[in-house]
This record gives sequence, structure tokens and C-alpha cells, in this order.
Amino acid sequence: MAKKKNDSPWLPFYFALAQFYEEYLLDENQQIYSAIYESKTLYHTPPWIDKNYRAVLLVDVNALREPLEHVATAFYAAHKAVHQREKDYDPNKIPRLPMYVPRINDDESIFKMQVHENKAHSSKNHKKNEMIPVISVTKGDLSRVIKSDSDEKITYQAALDIAIKALKDEGYVVNVQDDIASTYVTVDIDVNKLCELHECDSIQRRFFTGRQIRANFFSRIDGKMQKSTLKSVGVLLTNQHIEVVHSHERTTRTDAIYTAEHPDEIVLEAIPPVLRSGRLYKKYKVK
Repeated sequence: MAKKKNDSPWLPFYFALAQFYEEYLLDENQQIYSAIYESKTLYHTPPWIDKNYRAVLLVDVNALREPLEHVATAFYAAHKAVHQREKDYDPNKIPRLPMYVPRINDDESIFKMQVHENKAHSSKNHKKNEMIPVISVTKGDLSRVIKSDSDEKITYQAALDIAIKALKDEGYVVNVQDDIASTYVTVDIDVNKLCELHECDSIQRRFFTGRQIRANFFSRIDGKMQKSTLKSVGVLLTNQHIEVVHSHERTTRTDAIYTAEHPDEIVLEAIPPVLRSGRLYKKYKVK
């Protein structure tokens, strides 16, 4: 397995954010104790950051302003360390904080929000000289047994090791990514071998990127109710109760270009479905 990367300039920021959660938002069982709304259960294993967590939390916002400034300072320092050598880097431009960093709601006129959750996907074409992600597994799952109707019990780690060996045996170049700052172990293979075996010119990968979570915010101003345009939710901290209602989840488009059981889909049988990172499709040059 690849060597873990533990020298990321982002680590001080990740630790600062994890410490903020532990000191101000988590109870003794490492659970969020003040949620009005949560998109999912927070995955909290420092220094890994749950970048997909969205929530509205009822807290004493004034007590959290200064600690949040320390988190922001850590982010700005990491951002500078990563980007300062880039040609277009502007040291006077303050970068926007990531959506997963908690922010304070100071608008006391907001009394309700309507949450819209939709599955988000992305698609990318990979050329023959590139590597392509084919496996992704959460580190917290590695020691767990995979749920199955089979009598054979196997952990995610064991299934991962078997899949990596099988891919190597089939002749793929295999690259395992195990970054300490990431919550996932990922595996890439070479596109050249894929195209050779499946007689195509490139590979299109379609993958799930998470849930797109946005909301309309309702407020009362001068006795009149106003509805905002759709805005990202993030992790919102408020000192007043906000009513949360949900819209119906939008169904998957039936006219999607890439669908299950597509004639050009490549299924890597060496990888169990629970480990697969997206779907792969053959692409050809236009003649």
C-alpha cells in the first residue's frame, strides 16, 4: 500500500477545525448535540474532515466568534502555503472559506428554511497516458465486515487487498492513495491497459460527488415574508430556532447520457460493487 502522506500544509487547518468541533459542537460521545437539521451523521476522525456534512446548529454564536476566527486564520495560512508560488497569486485577496467550515448566521429575521437535496454527479474523460480512479473506500469502514447475503464474512480491508492483487494480476499499473488528510483510501489504474483490453481510445468516468444541498431562506421584514433565492447550506450556526422543511428529492433524469447497463459500460469484476468508484464507459475517436 502507498506510503501515507503526513506533511500536507493543510493539516494545521484540519486539526484546528477538528478541535473547534470537539470543544464547542460535540458531546462526550463525539456526537453533535444541538442540531436543528443534519444532512447526515458527522464523520469525525481527526485530522480527517467530513467535507460532505451540512447542518443547522443551535448554539451560543457569540461564544464561538473568536474560536471560529482561529479556524479561519489556520485556513488562510494553509491556503497561502499552497498557492503563494502560483503566478496569479494575490496576497491581498482573502480566499473564501470552504462550505464545510461552520459560519454564523447573524440575520435574526430568518425563521424558516426549505432544504433541497439532490444527488450530484460529475463526468471526466481520461486519456491513455493517464491514471483513472476505480476504487474508493472510507477509512472508517476498513475494519468493518461488508454486509452480504453470503455466509462468507470479509472486511472492507480484506476485500480491498484482494481487489488490488487481482488488478495487478490482470496487468494493470495500480496506484494506491492513502493521504492522512483524506477520509478515503483510493485506487487508480492505468487507462492504457483498459483501452487495450476493451479496444477503445479513452475512458469516460461518471461518479457520484455527493448531495447538492441548498435552501430557500424565509424571513420577515417589516411584517412581510420574503423568500431568498437558493443558497448553499454549509454548516450554519444560529442562536435562534429555525423551522426546517424539506422539498421532494428530484428524481434521476431518464435522458441521462450515461446509464446503468449501457452497451459501452466497462465493469471491472475484480472490484466488488461496494468498492467501485463510479462507472466507466468506452469512448472512441470520431472518424
